[in-house]
Amino acid sequence: MADDLSDPKIVMSIREGNKVVFQQVFDACYESLCQYAFTMLKDENEAEDTVQSMFVKLWSKREELDIKQNIRSYLFRSVYNRCMNQIEHKAVKQKHFEYSKLELTQSVQPDVFPDELEDKIREAVDALPPQCRAIFIMSRYEELRYPEIAEKLNISVNTIQNQICKALKILRENLKDII
Repeated sequence: MADDLSDPKIVMSIREGNKVVFQQVFDACYESLCQYAFTMLKDENEAEDTVQSMFVKLWSKREELDIKQNIRSYLFRSVYNRCMNQIEHKAVKQKHFEYSKLELTQSVQPDVFPDELEDKIREAVDALPPQCRAIFIMSRYEELRYPEIAEKLNISVNTIQNQICKALKILRENLKDII
């Protein structure tokens, strides 16, 4: 099967929902894709999760497949892109974590109890403009990555970044007296 992965019939069979052909492609490529993902992510479980999620997305969007090159090349490129997104997401989360940790060490004890603080934060988030609030919740509470939010809402990643910046600015302003 590995030699036949450039055959357009394979892509057509997958587009038509042929589970046997899809399973053959999966079996032929899974191990090498996991090894490739591991070289970038340095975590075996994360590498396997990345490859598996790529195959799940491939199957769920199979009717839209438009692969012109060898399917193996397409799969490696897809895994590469997913790994890069994860690495970028990790860097953003780490930066946010470090910033939050720094803010906590520099801030004074608030004059409110934790329950009150949580209520005030919830009120401040609820007061955000609708799209800004939805994006902020998906990013911070649901822990979705910017590309995932962009795909879900059918808007650009740049718009997501702008809305998150706007939300943080509004929240800082609204919560400056209590935090």
